Amino acid sequence: MPITESAITLEFPDENYFRFEDCAAYKELQHLREMDACWYDQANNILYVIELKNWENNQLIEENDSNISPSEIEEIKKNISKSRIKNLVEKSIGSICMITSIILEKPQGNRIRSCAPMNFNVDNTTQVKLLSIINWTDTDESYISNINTAYRSRFKAYARLFDIKAYLVLTKQKAIESFDWVK
Repeated sequence: MPITESAITLEFPDENYFRFEDCAAYKELQHLREMDACWYDQANNILYVIELKNWENNQLIEENDSNISPSEIEEIKKNISKSRIKNLVEKSIGSICMITSIILEKPQGNRIRSCAPMNFNVDNTTQVKLLSIINWTDTDESYISNINTAYRSRFKAYARLFDIKAYLVLTKQKAIESFDWVK
């Protein structure tokens, strides 16, 4: 069954996926952020943890308001970018903590694992890949590139701590080109 959110559809080749948001054990953990989908590619022992966002473009309604100065617009955009990066990092950290809890077979981790399919056999040898896929309709992709750079910088210590080699922010179009299960 496809997962569609933020104008992005994920159609995994098998049923070996789940969503934290559908899991009662996750819902009990107040104030913990989660990413949108986890798919375990059992054949390659890779766990994809995926966030889907619809940011559309870099235009603000405020830009059409002549009472708002260009410097104010830039400040608004800067704050939006900071907020987006913080959100992606928090969701990544929360999701990795839950996956680690599953791998370590902690009580709450076991309860979260029970929400996953039977073949969701992640362990300490599983390679984890974090993907934040952004529906970005602007032809200028430099904004997403800059967000990716900032996200990677902020998440780098956690990636090192949990031995995560792949963690990135990419456009929907780049994701479609890279993964046949992104539509």
